[in-house]
Amino acid sequence: LLYSSSRWNKDLIATTCMGINHPIFTRRRFDFCIVDEASQISQPVCLGPLFYASRFVLVGDHQQLPPLVQSAEARDLGMNESLFKRLEQNKEAVVQLTVQYRMNSQIMAVTNKLVYEGKLECGSERVGAATVHLPNLKDLKLEMELFTDCSETWLKDILEPSNAVCFLNTEKVPAPETADKGGVSNVTEAKLVSFLTSLFIKAGCKSCDIGIIAPYRQQLKIISDLLASSSISNVEVNTVDKYQGRDKSVIIVSFVRSNTDGNLGDLLKDWRRLNVAITRAKHKLIMLGCVPALCRYLCLESLICYLSTEKKILALPTGTIEHLALAACV
Repeated sequence: LLYSSSRWNKDLIATTCMGINHPIFTRRRFDFCIVDEASQISQPVCLGPLFYASRFVLVGDHQQLPPLVQSAEARDLGMNESLFKRLEQNKEAVVQLTVQYRMNSQIMAVTNKLVYEGKLECGSERVGAATVHLPNLKDLKLEMELFTDCSETWLKDILEPSNAVCFLNTEKVPAPETADKGGVSNVTEAKLVSFLTSLFIKAGCKSCDIGIIAPYRQQLKIISDLLASSSISNVEVNTVDKYQGRDKSVIIVSFVRSNTDGNLGDLLKDWRRLNVAITRAKHKLIMLGCVPALCRYLCLESLICYLSTEKKILALPTGTIEHLALAACV
């Protein structure tokens, strides 16, 4: 794409790294090449456009997902190390950007504690204090009082805009995972996610402002089917990898894994994937999972310990799923 900038009287060329085969690159040399999301691009792909410029700037975050390399052998040989990560060894050429404009202060505090060593800060007081907009929340709460008892106080805590971070512990529900030829899934968590999504929409949140993340495609399929059966549309349901570079006002994360045999899988072992999931939310971050099972993952254990200290973990009572049908009638 060719953009003509009247402000600087210059032409700007925008393309992907793979777009350098276009004839325009054989006839021109550029003063600068700026590569965005450079931490996700493999070195051979990233190097291509740099040969057409006198200077280059790589923008990215190696604390998030690295280049996707399917071959285990290639990964072991370093193929998943980006040029961005490799050049970071030259400290004089690195500038740390610590001001962020996406997350409110509570959500930022989580990733600050786990990943960024307290270096992140909100770009303004408005960003830090921002909350999810739920114009119908008061009416919804009044209606819910007619259908729920005192044991369902977790529902009010989840909906409260000032509670920007919540972890729902499904240990007592219970919510066991299942594995079949389609993959790993957790139907109980999927039902909870669908129910919470419907509640936020009833409270006035736009469906396009809600995002749902799960590590397994089978879980995404079940959640999508449940939303469709409830006539809920425009809610983006995707994997962590697909959400890189995206954000939503409300993010609901289903961790899925809940077993007693110690089978962990690989997807939840990568702390960078966890970091991406956490940092997609602007105003509300809701996570669901079985605390004892997830604590077997080192990165998730650190997350759960921090949330426990901050009193952000809500224990769902036994029989929660049975009560959902009644509350869904609100």
